[in-house]
Amino acid sequence: MSGLTLFAEYNLAVGALAAGCLVYLLFRAEPRIRENRRFGSIVAGLSLFVIGGPVVDVVSPRAVHWIHGLAAAFVVLGLYSPVRNDVHERHSTTLLLTDPTAVRRPAEWMVPMDDDVLELLDDSGLVVTPAVVALNIDRSREEVNRRLGRLEEHGLVERVARGKYRITDRGDRYLGGTLRFDDP
Repeated sequence: MSGLTLFAEYNLAVGALAAGCLVYLLFRAEPRIRENRRFGSIVAGLSLFVIGGPVVDVVSPRAVHWIHGLAAAFVVLGLYSPVRNDVHERHSTTLLLTDPTAVRRPAEWMVPMDDDVLELLDDSGLVVTPAVVALNIDRSREEVNRRLGRLEEHGLVERVARGKYRITDRGDRYLGGTLRFDDP
């Protein structure tokens, strides 16, 4: 790499190594996580930081802080929804701190909406009705009611009173990635 300082060469090498790690993460992550738009925003931000930062530092060192700021904005938007004023703690923890092979594995009977229902029940810690769940995950009450029934059949939620549900310990274990559906 002629014409570059030792520091610039080091920066580019570290950026290339980090880019390789990100590519590995993309290919090893569960398909459901890869398809999540929050995951895409986080990966875009990290990629911009580790690849764009060193490249811009070589081309135009004065702009590197702008690239890092933009990268940070992508990561923050992946972890926080300003529209809902909601921090995506479960998603960010799963995406950033968990080994991609240890991410929860849904049962064959489950649909993606089931995770949304369980996460809402877990995050709120409340006993809620299907209408409240439907409003918060932007689904119809009928859909949510059907899924709550199915989740109850498998012990992930429990009916506290007529039309009122809460998450069970088994549901918590599923969200934490420690439940395998062959477990009792």
